[in-house]
Amino acid sequence: MGGTEKRAPLLVVAVAAAAAAFFFTFIHNDIISRRIYGSLIYALLCLASGQALLKYKTPDIAVASRSLAAIFMANGLALATLAATPVVEALGLPFFPRPIPMALTFLILILLSWLTTIGLIILVNQRLAAESQVAQENMRASKLFLQSVLNGLTAHIALIDASGDIILVNEAWRDFARDNGLAPELAGEGTNYLCACDNATEAGSFAAGIRQVLAGELEQFTMEYPCHAPHQPRWFVGRVTPFPGDGPRRVVVAHEDISERKLMELALAETNQKLGALSATDGLTGIANRRHFDEVFASEYPRHTRSGMTLSLVMLDIDYFKNYNDAYGHAKGDDCLAQVAGTIARSLQRKTDLAARYGGEEFICLLPETELAGAATVAEDIRQSVARLAIPHAQSAAAPVVTVSVGVLAAKCSPGAVPGDLYKQVDALLYQAKANGRNRVESAGPAPDAEAAAASQGIIRIFWDNTFASGNETIDRQHKLLIAQANELLLLTTQNPSCAVLSTAIDTAFRHVAEHFRDEERILQEIGFPGLAEHAAEHHRLLQKGLALATGCTEPAPFSGDIIRYIVHDLVMEHMLSGDIQYHFCFKAKA
Repeated sequence: MGGTEKRAPLLVVAVAAAAAAFFFTFIHNDIISRRIYGSLIYALLCLASGQALLKYKTPDIAVASRSLAAIFMANGLALATLAATPVVEALGLPFFPRPIPMALTFLILILLSWLTTIGLIILVNQRLAAESQVAQENMRASKLFLQSVLNGLTAHIALIDASGDIILVNEAWRDFARDNGLAPELAGEGTNYLCACDNATEAGSFAAGIRQVLAGELEQFTMEYPCHAPHQPRWFVGRVTPFPGDGPRRVVVAHEDISERKLMELALAETNQKLGALSATDGLTGIANRRHFDEVFASEYPRHTRSGMTLSLVMLDIDYFKNYNDAYGHAKGDDCLAQVAGTIARSLQRKTDLAARYGGEEFICLLPETELAGAATVAEDIRQSVARLAIPHAQSAAAPVVTVSVGVLAAKCSPGAVPGDLYKQVDALLYQAKANGRNRVESAGPAPDAEAAAASQGIIRIFWDNTFASGNETIDRQHKLLIAQANELLLLTTQNPSCAVLSTAIDTAFRHVAEHFRDEERILQEIGFPGLAEHAAEHHRLLQKGLALATGCTEPAPFSGDIIRYIVHDLVMEHMLSGDIQYHFCFKAKA
């Protein structure tokens, strides 16, 4: 009922009562005196307790404390009155003859003790109820404080219990659900969030992460995911962390909109991609620059070292280009460079081939897995195509139009060689072409030795004849390239190649055959060749048969003779050089 200073008088009274009871019981055994002193001390105790309860003015238990104080006061006054009965008797006032005072004392003690007990019980119950109410108010205040803090955050936050039910969400969570057309009962308290995630296919992995954190398998879980709206792209990051405290395990789920950051990342990636493309492209001609060419060459050289295939370089230079600039001006010179570069790029038929501006009026081409004959065919096609541009060049000693001189190098890439030496060798061939009169192609490579070996072993070779010409530039160029590849396969038979080298050469040949068939069918469709359907069906049959023959290879390659004979004889000699004659009239009639 108070602090130490309030309990001190009660302790004094209690000690005095104990001393009186001891004295009048064991030293001077007088029942009357014991009753008087006992009643008096108990009266003082009741009066002190009543006074203390009247000072205890807590609103929630004020009624109970005042009622109990009244009982204590009545009890104290009654006992004090009974304690004074001996004085009354001594004065000769017969109000309470014996044994009435003693009987009344016991009755009052019994009655008021019963009332006091009831009052104490009521007081304790009200105190407990008040404390419970205070605890509830504190909890409610804590929840309101937590809710206000959560509502002040921009992230979408929800408190999830062990079964996945939402216990609490902040205002941002509700706003997001409302903006996305979700009813409150589908996204608010009481909703099972795990079930909602399971029903959304894109959120399945996020639900799995929540379950892992709930099970204690992960300390936390984070995942970025797209959640695009019809009117805008959006991305979010979801974080799952355990909620501290005792009792069942709970987690806090927070979603944060990272769309702005993601859009910046995508814009940066796009910018980097464009910068990468710009850094790999020559600004004037639109083809690859020397830096990009060097990077591709640096990756192709070791690949050809491992495969044993031939790597070819074609370097060319515009004849008397300084004179062209002096005569026509640098603007015309830039336009000339752009036209020549476009012609070079169009002359390369494969995606793996690369044309680049090497510097000034010099250009270079990289032809992976190409023997000398094929590279020389490509180089000659470039030379003729540039001449057909018919760009006037009055100051050229080579021709009245712009021409190019070309050097061609086919090389085997050796692990012990210096890759940069190939540049020097093909550059020397280019200057040889210039020294021999310009507007020409000079080539060198391992092919002459192979041809000599083939001739000594009686290996046949196919040579291009003008009677094979169809009249279409693209078809004739591809036929020449395929003849060169057929000859390369024939040469391989004299070199005892490994299975890997032979398989690569055969795959390359079939890839070029498929590209040629596709382009040929497109061209024949454009000119309206009446036998296109039968011709296309024959293409399909030839390809399927060839692919069936090239199904595998073991050391030594027993099937190599059949497949090479099929490519050389059936595909090249029989179909391309003989069977294709049936549509030549279409181009001649068009001419």
